[in-house]
Amino acid sequence: MNHETFINYRNYRWMWITVGTLLLSLVVYVINEPAAGRSGGSALGYTYGVIAMIAIVWLMVYGLRKRSYRSSLGTVQGWLAAHVWIGIGLLLFVPLHSAFSFGLNVHTAAYVCMAITIVTGIWGIANYSTLSGKIQAHRGGTKDEALIEQIDALTERIERLCAGKSEQFLALFNRFDFTFRPGLRALLRIHSIPIVEQLVVTQMLRAISETEREDAITMVGMLDQRADLVRLIIEQSRIKALLKVWLYFHVPASVALCLTLAIHILSVFFLW
Repeated sequence: MNHETFINYRNYRWMWITVGTLLLSLVVYVINEPAAGRSGGSALGYTYGVIAMIAIVWLMVYGLRKRSYRSSLGTVQGWLAAHVWIGIGLLLFVPLHSAFSFGLNVHTAAYVCMAITIVTGIWGIANYSTLSGKIQAHRGGTKDEALIEQIDALTERIERLCAGKSEQFLALFNRFDFTFRPGLRALLRIHSIPIVEQLVVTQMLRAISETEREDAITMVGMLDQRADLVRLIIEQSRIKALLKVWLYFHVPASVALCLTLAIHILSVFFLW
């Protein structure tokens, strides 16, 4: 049984609706031959423009719907499916509205902003679909704060274990020790976290006295555990950053779309 996602929701219902609408619109566009020629200012052009405007406004309403948990107007997955497929359809439908006429003007700017908004939105949805599950899978339900507490606790235990130890013991500690501070800089230094190499550990343990050797093995184990936790929290932070970075493109593009669309409509009805 195939798993249902927003892409194949209800056997690709919204894909077929979008494709059917586009084909019908294309047939009407080809059949229609205005006396003044095809353009965004023709009757068909105005009709397609109104439809596109309604679709754009509807797409923006999705942001409200996905936060309305008590709404009975369809499922969030259904709205998301419609959001994606109608957005893709607009990339092809709007050129029919303008009769494929583009130039250095506000009308083309509105289309470009719309395209950026749709593409970045799809990028964000794709990221969430592929990456969000990895956070829970990696951390096993443990929150970042709990992971940091575990790291701090291990650090304190290691420091207590190293107190008063020989130079050879401390040499082993310094070989695999590292400093971790949560933040942006930590995301960039995951590869600098030392890997506890068993061969190196075995060689260095030979130089440590038998009275300290058991503590040394315990200390190495805790260093290795702490390194794993740090790599885990850094990887989680990277995933969460990828889940949010698309918004830095999508939100400004959405605002620009609203502005350019408003100017486009005003210029058409009041200046032309």
